[in-house]
Amino acid sequence: MIRHCPLLERDTPTTLLPFAPAPWVLRRCDESGFVFLENPPGYDALHETFAWEATFKAESAARKRSEPVRYSASQAMKRFRSRVLKRNKVCELAVGELMRARVDRPLNGIDGGVATPTNPSRINLLDLGCGLGGMLVKVMERLPPALRARCAPHGVEISTEQARIADATLSQAGGRCVHSDAIHGLTLFEPDFFDVIILSSFLEHETRPLPLLRNCFTHLRPGGAVIIKVPNFDSINRTLRGDKWCGFRWPDHVNYFTPSTLRTMAGLAKLHVARMNFFDRQPLSDSLYAVLRKA
Repeated sequence: MIRHCPLLERDTPTTLLPFAPAPWVLRRCDESGFVFLENPPGYDALHETFAWEATFKAESAARKRSEPVRYSASQAMKRFRSRVLKRNKVCELAVGELMRARVDRPLNGIDGGVATPTNPSRINLLDLGCGLGGMLVKVMERLPPALRARCAPHGVEISTEQARIADATLSQAGGRCVHSDAIHGLTLFEPDFFDVIILSSFLEHETRPLPLLRNCFTHLRPGGAVIIKVPNFDSINRTLRGDKWCGFRWPDHVNYFTPSTLRTMAGLAKLHVARMNFFDRQPLSDSLYAVLRKA
């Protein structure tokens, strides 16, 4: 599979970048500045042979062997943020957007505010690439009880077994998990259906990121939001670390975003960048966050 620039969706002049190991080829589009893997595996292989579960474990093991001190320090910091600081930025952004949806669409009294399919006051949340549904569970747990009752969590997951487990979990809260790739999975829901769509550590894996964001636009309610987390190719750490940067993972990371290219892609999908402040895109962070809104 040979790709042209996923941002411009056509053949453009490119510059070869020296980071990817053979046989993978990493290029930067000279016109748009977008960085992408030119020859990713086919879609089936990308989600089977090179699935996230497999490549993450392999990459973690390799980093632990090559840089044990740095690896241990990094893992300790992640545990500290998760267990002590209780920080999960994507979860916090999702909760904020669901609170906003509650204000924008007041309860009308139907079904007592319970999240049933016939209730027009129901608030729908989607996680693309939801895995076992852990992110959705965390978001729901942080909602005030009255809002939680109105919110239905949904997922799309390409792994058969993970989708089955997630569906059993989400159905208890009035939602469901669709077993599918992201682009097709979205089409199984009605247009203007979702209030919030989560793309956490997902868009860097999608070989067709712009069509995916266009599908998100179609399936968002007016005023709805897409919450994005991707590796930050503009980070200082990437410049200092070169091919050892933690954001590189071959070959399942097929797109590398900067604040500029993410903003441009959002605009092409007709999504407004509602939030990408300094702390969301700060150069000391390896992660880039954004909230995109359907006007």
